Amino acid sequence: MSRNEATIKGIVIYEEISKEPCKPTQPLNIMYKLLWCITGINFIWIISVIYSMTSRVTRSSLEELVSSSETLAAFTTTCTSVGISVIIICMIGIPTAYILAYNTGKIYRILETVTCLPLVLPPSVAGLGMLMAFGTRGFLGSWLASRGIQVPFSFIAIVCTQVFIGMPFFIQILKGKLQSIEKEILEAAKVFGAGHKSLLLSICLPLSIRSIVTGVILCALRGAGEFGATIMFAGNFAGKTQTVTTRIYTLYQYDIMQAVTLAVIQLLVFLVPFMLLKIVVKY
Repeated sequence: MSRNEATIKGIVIYEEISKEPCKPTQPLNIMYKLLWCITGINFIWIISVIYSMTSRVTRSSLEELVSSSETLAAFTTTCTSVGISVIIICMIGIPTAYILAYNTGKIYRILETVTCLPLVLPPSVAGLGMLMAFGTRGFLGSWLASRGIQVPFSFIAIVCTQVFIGMPFFIQILKGKLQSIEKEILEAAKVFGAGHKSLLLSICLPLSIRSIVTGVILCALRGAGEFGATIMFAGNFAGKTQTVTTRIYTLYQYDIMQAVTLAVIQLLVFLVPFMLLKIVVKY
């Protein structure tokens, strides 16, 4: 057999082998099944918790809860505060993310570390810290109190809490997207005389709109579900600073079925923007 014939025969054999389906080995099958078992445990765990709550909701408890003025006030307070806090987060978070995305050095690393601190602080510690800062004896609170502005245990405190907790999420999401924009696009814009204002408004923001929407939804969900920092800094006064989560805590103390019903309603309300995030935004 000549060398060329051997080469041709080898190619034919390779093509025939490549057409056959690749059969995984037995250890691979076992590992794959093990991974599915672990995934199934996580799925069943979550579904069990949700089912345990939803199965306890009755029509009478739902009607009683919906007719409660305190519950409606809690939803109003939550939605209003979340709307305001999201606007503030966008106003502060977009410029901050832009600065941190396109600058390097020790100063900017320190700034980013400080910006991310709320991510690692326990909610109760964050609430206590804001109470110390904005209280009547705090370095910010004393100055505001002298001008007749009281932040703790007010609606403003709810907004401050949601901004403090949600800001790092928004900044990190947007910063990651800004850093993924091709540098050639930005350099070309600079060649044609684009300044930072034009880069931010005309290039960076349009290319980052999906990340902005994602950040807004996540911040809204995080703020609406906040409990520890809210109850420490804003309190739990019905009709004034009581949010849905703190209302659930209040109901839990004397009527657990009403607390479960409100928790299920909050879960369903949260599910709508979360599904929007997964299906439409595809985050």
